[in-house]
Amino acid sequence: MSHLTPLESAVMDALVWQMGDRVPDLAAQVAASSPGLRRNTGAGLYSQMVVDANRPAANPDATGLFGTVHAMVGDLRDPVGFQVELRQGRLTVLHGQSYGQDTRAIDFSTTAFEEVFIVDERGQSILYRPARQPVEPVAPRSKPAARPAAAVPAQSVPKAQTKPSPRTESKPSDHALPSAAASPDLAEMIAGLSNPTASRGGQLALVYLGAYALAAVFILFAHLVLHVGWIFGLVLAGWALRYLHGKKGRAQMAALAETLDRNGAFQALKPN
Repeated sequence: MSHLTPLESAVMDALVWQMGDRVPDLAAQVAASSPGLRRNTGAGLYSQMVVDANRPAANPDATGLFGTVHAMVGDLRDPVGFQVELRQGRLTVLHGQSYGQDTRAIDFSTTAFEEVFIVDERGQSILYRPARQPVEPVAPRSKPAARPAAAVPAQSVPKAQTKPSPRTESKPSDHALPSAAASPDLAEMIAGLSNPTASRGGQLALVYLGAYALAAVFILFAHLVLHVGWIFGLVLAGWALRYLHGKKGRAQMAALAETLDRNGAFQALKPN
């Protein structure tokens, strides 16, 4: 991992540990990767890792964002969340999201960081500390044969104290979304509409408005072109919007908003 920055190396170590069962060759992929595009998105970081496309993947079914690793970075009040993006089991990008905190003044290649931790499926934080290598016992030296001597009173030999076996912590789910990454609620979205490109709530509100507009276009298209009744079109649109406001739908819409933000879609909407 020599091509990684100290922050990238620390969080990747934790991600490798967390996803050892799901992606057992992740450490080898990182070691064999070469650096790609690095960007400070203004709300986190984007660090591309180029892996040989012909390299066989240990788990080709792993596609999407994985990991719940966090770290306190620089002077930010709240932690930054880190996930790796995999495509058919192959590492592509390390993502860092600050959950709305402005990171434009941070140099992620040199900034100080601390408290790397993992959020488990119950929302509890587990401080990550790399396991220390066990110290091998040293064999006692053989004593030279003792000369005959007068008998001495026998001494009781102390019993060896058995140490309790260390507890093994169960690893948290590697695909669970971190609790801090929950999408903004309705109040945050409404408040963000005053300046929709400056907050996650406003960005998510714009994405939802786009979904509403598409639903309206679908209803008109279904009625005017396909000659579908208004009621049937409204039922289909209502079902789709109900899904988008559910738990999975909100997570997908939040991920879409973050993708659009990384690609600069919201920057074009800012007034000059």
